Amino acid sequence: MIRIGILLFLFLSPNLFAQVFPRTSSPFCTASTQVGKQGCERIFADYANLYNPHNAKNFGVAMLGGALLANTEMDHHFQDWYRDNIRSGCTNELAKISKQFGEGHILIPAMAASAVTYRFWQTWREVPDGLCTFGEWTDRSTRGYLVGAPTLLMFQSVTGGGRPRSGVSHWKPFRNHNGISGHAYLGAVPFITAAHMTEKPAAKGLFYALSTFCAWSRVNDDAHYLSQVALGWYLAYLSVRAVSETEGSRLPKGLTIFPVSIEDSVGIGLRYQY
Repeated sequence: MIRIGILLFLFLSPNLFAQVFPRTSSPFCTASTQVGKQGCERIFADYANLYNPHNAKNFGVAMLGGALLANTEMDHHFQDWYRDNIRSGCTNELAKISKQFGEGHILIPAMAASAVTYRFWQTWREVPDGLCTFGEWTDRSTRGYLVGAPTLLMFQSVTGGGRPRSGVSHWKPFRNHNGISGHAYLGAVPFITAAHMTEKPAAKGLFYALSTFCAWSRVNDDAHYLSQVALGWYLAYLSVRAVSETEGSRLPKGLTIFPVSIEDSVGIGLRYQY
């Protein structure tokens, strides 16, 4: 369902307004055309910011780390340890709630509809950027989904990883399509976007913490291995960074997260630049 929702969403761009409403002199149609044009410009800039050599290196190192976890016994050992020592009735209840933030058939249409409505209202009424925080948040989250979706869909199948229920974490191209967690990706984007939109350190930390809950729920439910949710979350992070660059939040100012792989160990590095 998540894959179908993302595929459908790929064809739903702001340019749809320009196609549905022909160019006329009415304010409504003029605004529709402007929304389509400006939306496409933003999305093209998002893609340019994500798909470049710097991010290719970051995601490449992340994939190496994911391969190390998936193609050794590390994924299995972590899953067994979590199941035996952490999982409980309380974690199951929290996981049920957390998982909902990654349900693409609910989240994607809601975010997209809100984003398009906001941009149309903003253009039609000539409202400056930044006056509607909720609208900006849904617009940037929607674009975060859109820019990372091709990579998500491709590597889900190319890695071919299976679910813990099947007992197969090792990568084998096109055997399965669970090598990267879609729920982890979808559930992280809105919260990471919110973290990028606030200047308060405490709020940033809270939003980043919340961005991991949906990913964690998939491990708790034996639906994904650690490597799969980690890759989904990191792709969400890179996607949101790309959108933030388009919006003028030039990085690496603020928090930068990057994968680290040393010999037989894998982890993450953190850097904060003022």
